Amino acid sequence: MDVKYINPFINASINVFKTFAQITPVPGKASVRIAPSGKGEIKSFIGLNGHGVNGYFIINFSQDCLNDIFKALFGEAESANLEELDDIAGELTNMISGGAKAELSEKGFFFDVAVPQISRKIPKIPANLKKTPIIVVPFETGSGSFLIEASLIKIEKDFEKDTSPKIKPPNGMISIEEFSKRTGMGKIKVRRFLTTGFLSGEKVSALQWHIPKIELEKIQGGQTNSIPKTDSKKEGYINLSDYVSVKDFVKETGLPSAKIKGLLRSGFLIGKQDGLNKWHVRKDQISKLK
Repeated sequence: MDVKYINPFINASINVFKTFAQITPVPGKASVRIAPSGKGEIKSFIGLNGHGVNGYFIINFSQDCLNDIFKALFGEAESANLEELDDIAGELTNMISGGAKAELSEKGFFFDVAVPQISRKIPKIPANLKKTPIIVVPFETGSGSFLIEASLIKIEKDFEKDTSPKIKPPNGMISIEEFSKRTGMGKIKVRRFLTTGFLSGEKVSALQWHIPKIELEKIQGGQTNSIPKTDSKKEGYINLSDYVSVKDFVKETGLPSAKIKGLLRSGFLIGKQDGLNKWHVRKDQISKLK
């Protein structure tokens, strides 16, 4: 693993703590391990699988650090309960991963930010990554400490060049470019769905695929303004005309995104999660907080 790939996670950690909790963390000296350290009372694990990269990211939080963030965010005098600490740990991990994702994308690496797994035990590492070096960076905040651990493998085949001529798809099938245009998804994400088997298709060269048109329904669901739900226990599709993103809800109400997501989880605000686990808030909920 190249040391430069940890820098986006260090930068994102500093930025998120500064903006989210008005805390300036100070990074310590980086070290390399083979197995996760296990430090910190609360551990947040997130897989990093996408175009050009495979690996994982862990943040090990001290409970004191998370408690101080909780008090700063919500003006509480008492300490947070375990569920509230877990929520904050998850939100911080999501934001740090999102910030690192943005910086890594400039280097040609793309991945979706998955739902963090929160635990008090050392996270289970995928078998193919158990011997991959881990870069560890400790942080001090003045309110407690946290430790980030990142292990990334570059997927060389994702950077292959395609020298084959364009091959026209047969009837009933479309190219990745056309699929991307119709669904609004990036070509890299379409290709990732094809290689993982979420989308069916026929690979015709290093970068070219022919995709059956019926696969569009997995993304569009028969409605051009809908996002597919991947959890069969949840209702079918989100009609985006009735909902706003958390980012837009923040602009309307002035509340921090973490608090909005907490209100969504508690049921105080009505919303839904899409197939990428992003929250959407029903528009009529804005009046509750204005």
